[in-house]
Amino acid sequence: MTTLNVAIAGYGTIGSGVAHVISQHGEHPDAKINLVGILEKDTQGVFVRSMFEQNPELFYENSEQLLEDKQVDVIVETIGGKDFARELITNALQRGKHVITANKDLIAVHGSELTKIARKNGRHLLFEAAVAGAIPVLRLLKDYLQVRDIQGIQGILNGTTNYILSEMESNDLSFEKALSQAQELGFAEADPTNDIKGFDARYKLVILTYLITGQWLTPEQITLEGIDHLELADFEYAERMGRHIKLVANLRLIEKGAQVYVLPLMIKKDDMLAKISGSTNAVTLSGKFSEDITLIGKGAGSLPTASAIVSDLNKVLRHPEPFPPPPTTEKLEIEPLEDIRFRHTLRFEVRDHPGIFGHIGGIFERHSINIYALEQLPQYHRIGKEGEEIVIFTLTVQDCQEGLVLRALKEINQAEYMLKPVVLLREIV
Repeated sequence: MTTLNVAIAGYGTIGSGVAHVISQHGEHPDAKINLVGILEKDTQGVFVRSMFEQNPELFYENSEQLLEDKQVDVIVETIGGKDFARELITNALQRGKHVITANKDLIAVHGSELTKIARKNGRHLLFEAAVAGAIPVLRLLKDYLQVRDIQGIQGILNGTTNYILSEMESNDLSFEKALSQAQELGFAEADPTNDIKGFDARYKLVILTYLITGQWLTPEQITLEGIDHLELADFEYAERMGRHIKLVANLRLIEKGAQVYVLPLMIKKDDMLAKISGSTNAVTLSGKFSEDITLIGKGAGSLPTASAIVSDLNKVLRHPEPFPPPPTTEKLEIEPLEDIRFRHTLRFEVRDHPGIFGHIGGIFERHSINIYALEQLPQYHRIGKEGEEIVIFTLTVQDCQEGLVLRALKEINQAEYMLKPVVLLREIV
């Protein structure tokens, strides 16, 4: 193809960024990408108003008009959400148009269905921008690495949570203050649930798992824990242990299937992911025949995301025929989290009663759990409403199966001296 005609559906932060990047690319001697149409119902929005005033002829009245426009080769979907975007993408593919999207929520939930529709109609469905913004991790997996040789992937896939964790650690901010700061800077949405609960990172891990294994998991198959339960005491203990706390999306292929989860983990300070601070994203790929490869960059924002979308546009321009799907792993049985071994650190908040350590030690002994380290944190002690001293301490146990620890904690959390359930942090062994 020497010319690629593009329509953008959704002209907000990302859609306007795509238009900007296309305009900056200029004309290539042998090929050209043209913006020929825009679908946006609110033509007075902050991002769209000037474009509408200067180029009103580019704007469609409705989605049907866009779908009927025979000059459009590719629709870039940056509307977001699942329902309307799903319908639009489905209709576009069925009418012979390629689709590029940054809609990770949609792809994670409906990717299996939509990729089948794309293959049936001989069209591209590309979503490089849905994972880690401008970091070309999907491109690397598709174009350069032998995915059958990939043994695992670990990633910091959400800039909001990484910013919050970095601020809590480096500036001693509470979770609430760090979140508020992230919102003021535009890193976090007014409703930050998707980020701080880990849903966003889990959607991205679904997509990465598909590219490596050829199988679509449902998001619910991936164990998930967010970061909103963490407190400064956790970071202080991690610091003394030579660790950083990061929200890590993890896929590890093992003989009987795969370990897949998104969890806050304690990571050794010399690990590459531990060094990633602020709103930056990073992905580490582990292969059978190569050293670990770590990609680092901005994972969100108008221009980083737009750059990834335009990269996909160039791919369609060079290769109008769709690529084959990734090779499928014969067996992808998800190992239950309860069977995975971690080194666990437990944070207790208790009423200061005699015999607490003996009681906890007895429960651990019955569950064959060995204690590795015990540390009180007197700087976080306080006096409760009834005049009792409230004690906080951490207890690290030797590596063991998650299920053993959970069964022990079920007993411990019922004890009269417990003020709140034990907070659990894990370290990969």
